[in-house]
Amino acid sequence: MAQLETFNAVVDCVDAVLEKVGKRIVLGLPLGIGKANQFANALYARAEQDPEISLTIFTALTLERPGAGNELQRRFVQPLLDRLYADYQDLAYTRARRRGLLPKNIEVCEFFIQPGSFLKVPSAQQSYVSANYTHVPRDLLDRGVNVVAQMVSPAPDGSGDLSLSGNPDLTLPLLELAQERGYPPITLVGEVNPQLPFMGGDARVAPAMFDFLLEGEDFNREIFPAPNPPVRLTDYALAFHIAGLVKDGGTLQVGIGALGDAICHVLRLRHCSNLDYRDILTSLNLDTDNALCKLPLELGVFQRGIYGASEMVPEGFLHLRRAGILKRAVYPDAAVQRILNEGKATDTVGEDLLIALREAGRIQCPLTEADTAFLQSAGIVDPSYSWRGHRFLDEHGEMEECDLHSSVGRKKLMGRCEGQKLPGGIWLHGGFYLGSTGMYRALRAMPESELVGINMTGIDFINELQKGHALKVAQRQQARFVNSAMMVTLNGAVISDGLEDGQVVSGVGGQYNFVAQAHELPGGRSVIALASTRISDGRIRSNIVWEYPHCTIPRHLRDIVVTEYGVADLRGKTDRDVIVTMLAITDSRFQKELLEKARAAGKVEAEYVIPENFSNNTPEHIQAVFNQGHRLTLLPYYPLGTDLTREEAQLAIGLKALKEEGRKIWDLWPVLRKGLVACKSRAPEYKGVHDCLARMDFEYGDTFEHRLEAYLVAGALLRFVDGNRPLGEVAEPSERRPDFSADV
Repeated sequence: MAQLETFNAVVDCVDAVLEKVGKRIVLGLPLGIGKANQFANALYARAEQDPEISLTIFTALTLERPGAGNELQRRFVQPLLDRLYADYQDLAYTRARRRGLLPKNIEVCEFFIQPGSFLKVPSAQQSYVSANYTHVPRDLLDRGVNVVAQMVSPAPDGSGDLSLSGNPDLTLPLLELAQERGYPPITLVGEVNPQLPFMGGDARVAPAMFDFLLEGEDFNREIFPAPNPPVRLTDYALAFHIAGLVKDGGTLQVGIGALGDAICHVLRLRHCSNLDYRDILTSLNLDTDNALCKLPLELGVFQRGIYGASEMVPEGFLHLRRAGILKRAVYPDAAVQRILNEGKATDTVGEDLLIALREAGRIQCPLTEADTAFLQSAGIVDPSYSWRGHRFLDEHGEMEECDLHSSVGRKKLMGRCEGQKLPGGIWLHGGFYLGSTGMYRALRAMPESELVGINMTGIDFINELQKGHALKVAQRQQARFVNSAMMVTLNGAVISDGLEDGQVVSGVGGQYNFVAQAHELPGGRSVIALASTRISDGRIRSNIVWEYPHCTIPRHLRDIVVTEYGVADLRGKTDRDVIVTMLAITDSRFQKELLEKARAAGKVEAEYVIPENFSNNTPEHIQAVFNQGHRLTLLPYYPLGTDLTREEAQLAIGLKALKEEGRKIWDLWPVLRKGLVACKSRAPEYKGVHDCLARMDFEYGDTFEHRLEAYLVAGALLRFVDGNRPLGEVAEPSERRPDFSADV
């Protein structure tokens, strides 16, 4: 094994890598936060200067500091850049490929693109690699990867160990597959950052795993934050329907974003404010006869809790843990796990567990040497016992019985282990994480006793059942794998990653993996979630469509689809029944048109009529449900908190809605008129609006164009920010306040 070298200067590390590998480099960078940005930038700069270097960068989810496409965006974004991203170094290749300026000797390939960020960017679109998440290690090897550069965190215990932290997902299976294939050694570069939370379990590695390490103050940087977005009532309606599918004692996977935040918050309501949860869910549920979905509504609190098995670990999982929901631990032995599932024993070591293991045939009586080793590694038999030849010895080297027939014998064998909780329980398996500064702070501060319950590991463990099939089936009881989509056809095909003209919006990622896995797991279900409509250029469009030229998940894998109007269980149904079920969760403004297309195609009988209880699927209905009583007070815009200040949190809501309204002035006139009144008034009720305008740096005496923009922003705040809903936990508010009371 080569001697590990440590550098303080990144250019020296680049020199060493080039000397070791040569001038043809295929560089693997982890997705998300785990990239070694400074090394990657220095290598990119060297390749830019030296055309003899051939550099291919293979990665995914390249994170960028927020950009500004217009003046309003600039006013909102610039203070965020100064406060949240001042310490973050963007990847140099990003700006170059946006401008079409990548040198001919450099190629950047991504298998998952930051959603929507590279539409109409030819270099990114042309170099996109469509691949299932779990196939990426294979694809990397096939492309000749010879360098991997990853940000790592140092062990706080002074052991010298390192952690792959938020990105063991591809690195671990890549190295394992390379060894299986007899692939040439891959050069590993670690960029050591103490700000990166140290995660143990499979993510903990020895420094000898790396060829080169970069250490020093230059690499001690804040981790890229992804502020939590505002949650709409549509997201909450979806979340209530989804929460009604999650079984106590089950398994959960959700992703990042407003919907994931809403789902975690509603699950918390279900557990901590159960009457309110029941009240809202039953009001939203129009399928009172179970015509669309035969699964019963899950209304109870979480006695056994749930277990997380999610390729991406969202911040909401930490909130579920604090609420006492994410508490079902799983163990690394299939027989032990099945015994716990069946209630034949608990996770506290006792005679019942030994007896159950013997009855299940997992151990023999008397114990063999292999049985003893297993039971000791599982924390069930006292570690003082040992074997010498065919003799079973106690801690003093005396012969001891290894028979399980008597209670006395069983207790002697358990010794100090009796009454202890089984070690090795994991309540969350994850592949990678990404979140707010609050999430990273919580992970850094998490006590070791809690942290051991999280195992960040290879994506082949999370997303597939092939390796350790029996164990995963035992662990992943009643799994609910929740993924988002852009559109779904009436026949149940899912569109999640691309558009009809071939433009890639994001990527397949692990969505196909989880859908396929749900069909294989007993009791498992895939849940595809989407809002029934979207606003595009001021027009309402249906996300339930008759057909679409692109498909991410084919219809033969259709399972459960959820919109804000209900749950459609499509598994095993005929095309006709799938179509009428999908129509029942479609926005009523589009039901007639879609039904006519189904009739014209002969897929639905001419006399079919949508049942009356599914004929009022409108935003007004959803709003009316949430407006009752104190329900809105239970649904914060930012249920997990936000890195934004109070003013920024309100502006994020208003500006997003303003963008969706349209770009023509006559579309925006009602908003403009409201804002004009607020800007010219000094009434106390408009103080919050003026505080937000101060945050946007709209000062008295500015140009007419900017004052017009200020009126639009003020109007958006008044029209789209519901004062009956709490914001949630926000950062410290700003203080400046402009004066708009004078005439223009």
